[in-house]
Amino acid sequence: MNDSQFRWRTGGDENGRELAEAVSGFLGMSKEAAADLVDFGAVQVRGKMERDPSFRLCGGEEIFVAYPSCGTSRFYEIDPSRVIFRDPYLFAYDKEAGIASQQVPFDAYNNVFAALLRFLGAEDKKQCYGALHHRLDRETSGVLLFAIARKANEPLGRAFRERKVKKEYLAWVEGYPQSDFWSEDREIGKVAGKYRAVDTGKGKPARTSFTVLCRKEGRSLVSAVPETGRTHQIRIHLALAHHPVAGDRAYGAKPDRRLYLHARRLTLNHPVSGKLLCLEAPVPPDWPEAPDQKAGQNNRY
Repeated sequence: MNDSQFRWRTGGDENGRELAEAVSGFLGMSKEAAADLVDFGAVQVRGKMERDPSFRLCGGEEIFVAYPSCGTSRFYEIDPSRVIFRDPYLFAYDKEAGIASQQVPFDAYNNVFAALLRFLGAEDKKQCYGALHHRLDRETSGVLLFAIARKANEPLGRAFRERKVKKEYLAWVEGYPQSDFWSEDREIGKVAGKYRAVDTGKGKPARTSFTVLCRKEGRSLVSAVPETGRTHQIRIHLALAHHPVAGDRAYGAKPDRRLYLHARRLTLNHPVSGKLLCLEAPVPPDWPEAPDQKAGQNNRY
């Protein structure tokens, strides 16, 4: 049943029937297994994820089930050694590559946001609160920042909206850029279900500044500073320069062990105290090493 998808519409005779019972009957599995699928986030009702197995149907609903490729394995939890910063208001975490920032269709468990709520709830269920105002792609590693108190949530969200949070990324890219410094401001929009660079007026404004830090063995290590926060912005802008992120098959790079994009640093004023914060995630241990450079050169990291 792995990687299988099922879609059907309930009949009028199912008015009042529990969702887990309906899934169980259609897929020919036990009610317990169906309830597990629902709780895991693998079931949608009328196009929205429904995680309550006892949810009562009215009849006529479209139900969509996508059985997760790895089953309903609940394997991901917060690793305390990856916590970058924590106080009563903020929680900064060094996200691993391969883990979603928040729930994705058909898996509401194995992501950093859900794991954070479980982590905080284990400490104090009454004080369990979390909010996320920026995201990293599943294959991107690095700094992910959460508000964990309502007092911090609104000012933190405002800081991101007003672009008062400076984001700095590292990327190993294919080839050697001709210039050590450049910027890209092509708009980004969605075309045929994929994010792409589009003509002015057909997408959302996007701007990224790039600096080459070193060149080594057919690749270059680049610092990327996005001034806006569009989906796949850095990846698209680097592909436009004909230097896609190493491992980024979606934008023209050769296959590799991983996507070599890392959210290295966030700099912002604390939303409650106003104190300047510089939150850094160490370079991943599975990255190629950059050659040692002399002090004063711009190709250190």
